[in-house]
Amino acid sequence: MNNVFDIKRFGKYFMYDLNNARGNYAVSALVIGLLPLILLVFTVIFSLLFDGEVRPIMFPMKVMIVVCAFFICMLSGPVKLYGSLTERKSGSDWLMLPASSFEKFLSMAIMLCIVLPLAVFGLFAVCDLLLSWLVPVYGESVVGQICNGIGSIESFLGDSFEDSSSLLGVTPASFHLMGWLSWCSSILPFGLGAICFKKGKAAKTILCIIGVQILFSIILLILFRGGYQNGSDFAHWFVGLFGKMTPEKFQTFSNVFINLSYFIIIGGLLTGLFFRIKTIKH
Repeated sequence: MNNVFDIKRFGKYFMYDLNNARGNYAVSALVIGLLPLILLVFTVIFSLLFDGEVRPIMFPMKVMIVVCAFFICMLSGPVKLYGSLTERKSGSDWLMLPASSFEKFLSMAIMLCIVLPLAVFGLFAVCDLLLSWLVPVYGESVVGQICNGIGSIESFLGDSFEDSSSLLGVTPASFHLMGWLSWCSSILPFGLGAICFKKGKAAKTILCIIGVQILFSIILLILFRGGYQNGSDFAHWFVGLFGKMTPEKFQTFSNVFINLSYFIIIGGLLTGLFFRIKTIKH
């Protein structure tokens, strides 16, 4: 068991991984976290330049900054943190570290799925909230508005479905879990690409994702079209499947589909990440 996982050895390696991540990604995380301030500065400059007065920042622009922060972190984080493992010198030094493949895999999964979003988006939220309190022209916090929107949805679900069973099978508590699982399913492909490709890591990962989606779409098309001569036959099958479905059955179906999708995607990516770490050689 000690050859696979030792808590003290893992703790030491995780602290090494954390310090290494701070050195490699601290500046990038700071820039992403300060995007609300950068947006405010450029808005003030261009407002004074073209209008002669400072205008409040519109909510869609703040949402756009949140989306940009998400994609920048997703594309740059894994490459900055673990992209050097494909280089001969850095990769060889990493292989010599006194930790098992499972411990290195577990540390990488925790860094990508938990530490990275907490650090980057925590800093983003703090900057956004401080600007909303200190700078009137910035307006209301976009993080606060998003949380209020989620709270309104949760309140609606709680009031409308007291037995915690909505038509879509979504309970208030599941919103946060689904958000985190969505982050994991988004960041892990780029983590796997960072330690598989030597150059063009993010671009090649995106191409692989597109290729897998195309292949999956073709397989689904073949499966669903099998046995049906035309679209009318398929429509009759679809109506027969969902036409008599009750809300309870649809809830069960949607829960099983969502959970199974996340399990297959995240489980497959974590499995690929582990075996790639286990087989890295220089």
